[in-house]
Amino acid sequence: MLKKLYLSNFKCFQELELELENLTLLSGMNSMGKSTVIQALLLLRNSYENGFLNRGIFLNNDYTKIGLGKNLLNSMAGRDDPFQIGIEDKQKFIWSIQYESDADFLKVQQSEKGAVGKMNLFGRGFEFLSAERLGPRSSYQKSYFHVHEKEDMGVHGEYAVHFLYENENMQLQNTAVLHPFEKINMLRIQAEKWLSEISPGLKISFDDYERANLMGIQIRQTGGDIIYSYSPQNVGFGISYILPVIVALLKAKEGDLVILENPEAHLHPKGQRKMGELITKAASGGVQVILETHSDHILNGIRLSVLNKEITPDKIRLYYFGRDENMKPVVENPVVNDDGRLNFWPDGFFDEWDKAIDEMF
Repeated sequence: MLKKLYLSNFKCFQELELELENLTLLSGMNSMGKSTVIQALLLLRNSYENGFLNRGIFLNNDYTKIGLGKNLLNSMAGRDDPFQIGIEDKQKFIWSIQYESDADFLKVQQSEKGAVGKMNLFGRGFEFLSAERLGPRSSYQKSYFHVHEKEDMGVHGEYAVHFLYENENMQLQNTAVLHPFEKINMLRIQAEKWLSEISPGLKISFDDYERANLMGIQIRQTGGDIIYSYSPQNVGFGISYILPVIVALLKAKEGDLVILENPEAHLHPKGQRKMGELITKAASGGVQVILETHSDHILNGIRLSVLNKEITPDKIRLYYFGRDENMKPVVENPVVNDDGRLNFWPDGFFDEWDKAIDEMF
């Protein structure tokens, strides 16, 4: 499991050191550096996948699009100052990267040798889901490479339907994620139960359009003795957006790494809270989850899980990214206590409800 992340002269950060845990939550206002943390990890992952980890990084790749070297260098750094990205689990690794203004491939000046392949960032159980996931479609892509070789669902969740179809009877190794009211340990049944927290009574069926190399999906709901069937386009964005997130968390095994951007998108408040609980269950079973979110409901789902003894506070790290009066990045670290309360609330950290109520009354 990743224990620390180090950044130097990297975008908005002159220097940054973050401790990571089973569940690490990144929050803050827009353009404060949350995505930068994730981008640094994705750059390393992409270079590893392409066999370039000790040669350089591609700034524009399947995981992230940064631009050119000049878009990456911290504004206070000199042109001769290298970027640095470091990660640590049992061993610390630092990559020093040479600056080149108008290049989108930057060479590694110095890297430390070692068994980086054993880190979950570079392992087979890695999954990243972007905030920009696929909305409702009449059909979804199939990919043997992603589903069977990489065992992932694509950055945008574009292969989630195919993955679920091929693995619907998979037994979940991390039993902590089993829904409390569904004992059958099968991926599709568990996914349906968690989806029912978003839209009650939801069931899934598939259509395999083999000749077109596409997948179709039907959403079914039961009302009394009547079964209603809908295409994805007729049930809104919430189901399509959250399906890859749910499947990623259910299939992940102890030691795997799942990085999620804004899993709350298009969900109502109860659904967001339930996703916070599912994320916490995955982390309590040994999956490492790094989560970027703007949702106080997801935070509350995590806090309730602590209160209900489903996870211990020492397995959680909360970060709030902001700026000081000079617009320099400030990262604060409130701690969850055993009762689910926080030891302090940074100004702006999911406190807009309280501020609005104060203004009203």
